Amino acid sequence: MAVRPGRVGQSNRGSVSVGAKVTSQPVTFPAPKGGLVTTADMASQQPGSASVLRNFLPTLIGCRIRGGSVKEGLAADGLDLVSAFKYKYGSTEKLFMATASAIYNMTSPAAPPTTTAADVTGLSGGDWCTFQHTNAGVSNLVCLNGANDRRLYNGTSWTTSPAITFADATTMPQLNYGWLFKNRQFFLKNGTLDAYYLSVNAMGGAAVVFPLGGVMKKGGSLMTGFSWSLESGDGLSDMCVFVSTEGEVAVYAGDDPASASTFALKGVYQIGKPLGKNAWIRAGGDILVATSDGLTPISQVFQRDRQALSLVSVSRPIEDDWKKAANATGGGWTLTQWPEQNLVFVTFPENTVVTDTTFVLNVLNGRWSTVSNWRALCYGTLQGGLFFGSIDGYCWQGDIGGTDDGMTFAATYLSQFSPAGQFGQRATATLAHMYFRAKTKPNVLLFARADNDKTTPSFSSVTVGDSTASEWDIGLWDVAVWDGVSDQGRFDFRQNVRASGDMLALGCVIISGGDVKLSTEIDLGTMQVSIGEASA
Repeated sequence: MAVRPGRVGQSNRGSVSVGAKVTSQPVTFPAPKGGLVTTADMASQQPGSASVLRNFLPTLIGCRIRGGSVKEGLAADGLDLVSAFKYKYGSTEKLFMATASAIYNMTSPAAPPTTTAADVTGLSGGDWCTFQHTNAGVSNLVCLNGANDRRLYNGTSWTTSPAITFADATTMPQLNYGWLFKNRQFFLKNGTLDAYYLSVNAMGGAAVVFPLGGVMKKGGSLMTGFSWSLESGDGLSDMCVFVSTEGEVAVYAGDDPASASTFALKGVYQIGKPLGKNAWIRAGGDILVATSDGLTPISQVFQRDRQALSLVSVSRPIEDDWKKAANATGGGWTLTQWPEQNLVFVTFPENTVVTDTTFVLNVLNGRWSTVSNWRALCYGTLQGGLFFGSIDGYCWQGDIGGTDDGMTFAATYLSQFSPAGQFGQRATATLAHMYFRAKTKPNVLLFARADNDKTTPSFSSVTVGDSTASEWDIGLWDVAVWDGVSDQGRFDFRQNVRASGDMLALGCVIISGGDVKLSTEIDLGTMQVSIGEASA
């Protein structure tokens, strides 16, 4: 019998599909080694980045959950600890924190609720600038706050001598900032465009005025300054940099400020308004300055105008959040490096727009995240550890243990939002699958979100780290056996999720609540998605 060709189903509306098409497909979300990104539009989402990365610290291969925090000290006056600074010379290393009225030695304070007595009292401001000057075998920490006499700390005691004298009506309490340039101390005066400098290697004595009113054309006052080494083609050239409140940057080169022929102005450049006198760091051979436009590399001011500087800003990935915080505070920012972890912590005053937040930067790859639940006002480091000052006079050690003073905390990740098919097609997430690297299996809640919804679902299942792990800073004393390094395993989770929209994102929540720090890192994730009709 002859074989008859098959027929396509017909209806009064035309041809009909014989079998239903498969509309479900997996969407892959790489590990978030791109860090937090809040500036991507719908058409330029970056795979491997996150729209939320809270209480994770950026690493070279992704991110790890931060450790907890422990109260280490309590200032006797009970005021907020607003600045932190360190003295280090030879084998001596000490950490100090200041309130608005006193300076406290927080190197080995009494455990709260016992209070720590102040080293220096009767002060009128806590916004200190510090730098170290070593001369004739003695290293002094030079401290200025713009409200009190300059303080010097030599490793054992505090003093206000030797005094600085001025030819005009200036007094020492008017000096609010200082730095060392070619073994010469430079200072800035409150609310003016005048700088002052001492003789080479001098700790005190007559200060000479160095006016910059004729250089800074936009007015304002001098806010900060620093020394900077620039590659000029025939080797490194040391520059002395002055920065005004209006973002003007005056760059000088030479040795003796008393002579225009030996201390010449190289140029005046424009950046965004700086966000604080301590809001800059050294990064390799460059200086990064926190401004209203972003975290600006000083090396770029020679090549670009202010409008173009935002394109090369280190904070470009989080520009939206950065500008929200800058507009809400206007100033008072501080940048603190944690060299042992290659991290930078960006703090700013408490506000109602960007609340309880610290920006965290990995300087090796320029990736960002945020830390919350610490209420940190200032950061410092001591012997490789991280410390921060908070409200009500408490000094904390951070990234240690698994709780914040015995309380659990949540770490949240949410990927960038991505279309599952073509733009305009409605998609529904049904099943999530994520991998994690960890030394102990965490408890994880997977979730999906649609169309820029960044809300975090509630989750209460706590993850407790392995107190018997044989790794330093992971296991507990008298519990762990220090005879090796615990292995990091790979764990995966499959959970039903539900979200529907044009753009979808995959997220997870981990609750840390044990005695030891978790070692959990986020790896690859996938999500099964059903694609429907166009939403237009």
